[in-house]
Amino acid sequence: MVWLVGLSLVGRVFPEFPITIKLSVAPAVGISVLAIVFHIFSLFGAGIEKGTVFLVMLATILLARSWPKLLELVRSTVREKDDILRWTIPILIIVLVHWAVYTYPTDNVDNFFHATKIEYMLRYDTTYPPVVPVFDVLTYPAGYHSLASFVMILSGEKVIPTVMLELRLWEWAFLAMGIYALSCLWFGRRVANYTLLAMLSVNLLHYYLLVYIAPNFLGFYFFAVLLAIFVQMSEKLDMKYLILVLISVGAVLVHPYSYQNYVFVALVCLALKFLSEGLSIRRFVFLFKRAFILFVIPLFVHAIINPYFWFPSLAHVELEYPWASYIWDVVPKLAVFHGRNPRDTWGYFELFTKWATVRNGNYLGLLFMILGGIYLVYKREFRRKGLSLVAFFAFVMFLILDRLTINVPVPFYSTAAIERMFLWLVPVFPLFVGAGLSWFGELVSKPAIREISKKTLYLSVVGAFFLIPAVGTAHDLLSAEANFYVWADNLEDFLWISGNFPSVTVLNSCTLDSAEWMPFFEPQSNITVLFNSRIKGCRIWNMTPSKFAAKMFNESQILPGYIAYIDTNAPSLNPLDFFQKYRLLRVNGNNWIFDLSSLNASMNEKTAALALRLCGDSIPGNTEKYGKYFVYGFKKKYFGVRSQYLRGLEYAWMDSREGVVGFTPCKDYRGLWIELYSPTEQTTNVTVNGKPILKDLELKAGENRLEILAPLPRDRLTFVSLSVEKEPLVIREIKLLAES
Repeated sequence: MVWLVGLSLVGRVFPEFPITIKLSVAPAVGISVLAIVFHIFSLFGAGIEKGTVFLVMLATILLARSWPKLLELVRSTVREKDDILRWTIPILIIVLVHWAVYTYPTDNVDNFFHATKIEYMLRYDTTYPPVVPVFDVLTYPAGYHSLASFVMILSGEKVIPTVMLELRLWEWAFLAMGIYALSCLWFGRRVANYTLLAMLSVNLLHYYLLVYIAPNFLGFYFFAVLLAIFVQMSEKLDMKYLILVLISVGAVLVHPYSYQNYVFVALVCLALKFLSEGLSIRRFVFLFKRAFILFVIPLFVHAIINPYFWFPSLAHVELEYPWASYIWDVVPKLAVFHGRNPRDTWGYFELFTKWATVRNGNYLGLLFMILGGIYLVYKREFRRKGLSLVAFFAFVMFLILDRLTINVPVPFYSTAAIERMFLWLVPVFPLFVGAGLSWFGELVSKPAIREISKKTLYLSVVGAFFLIPAVGTAHDLLSAEANFYVWADNLEDFLWISGNFPSVTVLNSCTLDSAEWMPFFEPQSNITVLFNSRIKGCRIWNMTPSKFAAKMFNESQILPGYIAYIDTNAPSLNPLDFFQKYRLLRVNGNNWIFDLSSLNASMNEKTAALALRLCGDSIPGNTEKYGKYFVYGFKKKYFGVRSQYLRGLEYAWMDSREGVVGFTPCKDYRGLWIELYSPTEQTTNVTVNGKPILKDLELKAGENRLEILAPLPRDRLTFVSLSVEKEPLVIREIKLLAES
């Protein structure tokens, strides 16, 4: 519906656009209308649900009035079928590649924050909720969240992560459309077609299998569309200016970075135009007025419909967690950020620059990117626009190097971490690569090269450009989604808890933890999770999960209406600390659930023994398949773990000074041996069911095998604990020793 709203407006204002450009620009127009309507309705107290009704009515009217033109567009696809195919197929492939690997966006930082903002907008029916968990929820731009809320209201979907997952795929399509529109309107169809193909291979884009921030990513699309339409402005004011202002407001509502970057490139482009046409007062005044209309008016409109972003001190909201956020924590960071992000280091700069260029043997990609930049500056008809993009690339690199050296703040632009700054180049890199591929094609087609040699050279080089990165990127990129923390066993337990405890408070680990997502996946229940990482910083005042648990244990507290949900991914709360004191309700995969209102632990061993039954002779180190046996101290849901598995290195990562393995053998054993790897020489201690077996055993750096002789009775729950003094261990396999 949003796409069709935009298409009806774009078709009227830009009838000269080819259908592929109209389709590419339309979502930006529709999303802008949606975000503006939601903010205006919220500002006047009408609410986003009424805004949704208004949008449906508006869509119906626009579609009715534009129906003949839309039908004409459909009929025109026969004449433009080659363009449509060149536009559609790469976009579909890009979306399908990400559909194949994406899971629920449930990491512990950015996505949790954005899910929370969507939740509060829906709960209070406004983009300006009167009660917020932290002040950032109010001041963070709500464009992306308005789109998600609109989808949820219309579809009736209650699970926010489901909609966020769907929008991730749509945003990949939008980004491809935006980059296509930019390259086509600036440099022509040939470069645009190559640019779409380049998106399949540019490593910087694949980086987003690992790092994904929803509003920023949607903002890259707006950046590209704004620049694409910007060059269509004529000397006189007309409806095109209105559309550009509309999309500009939408861009600021999605994320200000996209708008400020567009302003930089557009200003450079205007300045070059001014210099090329000759210096004159009249021309300068004209360009100044044009810049005012293009860049200042959208900010003025945004200031009216979203005043709390500009003036947070005007907000009168109730903070649910006042210790976690104060207004003056937010305000100074809106324009100028002093200091450095923890990851603003030379080492991290080297990491992501290699990722975007030569990583995985992608030297041809780097070569084409450099060639493309030279080509866009060298070719006369592209020079001004090409210089604008090259200047933006240089400016971003300057910002990064400034942060890493003297660190002089540049207002607005220096508020981002260096990784975010570098990712501003996401829409630019494939365009440079596409231009380089296009230039290479022109050079190869010169008459001096024989026809058969042309085809051989062209196919060999272009084929290598796509195949080399494809071969080299599989392990880490395909494993990236393992960094998200809600798996099938978590969803089963969320449903089980909701069905058995419709109103409950959950004590959770917080660190790399799935539990904080429980209310999002069971929105109909009344579940309160005590700790979360993004909003509360894993704190209740100065109380952490471990301190909370220690206080319970020391005082043998009974907490009616409370359960403990321990996701054993990574070192967190140790379920064995609860095992001796509180009633164990359920063990399911990686998760242990305790009833904190009951000190009756008499059935705990039976419950755990059934869940940890082991009828084989070994426990391999693959925690994806055998994670339930690694009950404490092991990192399981992390892309590095799965990446190692794809390489055939099946180790369980003990990510703390202690790790516990639990199992119930189906027959009697006389002991076990453990194959493990230690990064350094150090000592280890091993206990079996609390009894010391090996004490201060020397481990060598590298591979080790520990033989542990201790009776392991059939159907008896057994816990083997390893502790080390220095570095964590990785376990390859645990082998049970049969009685001779």
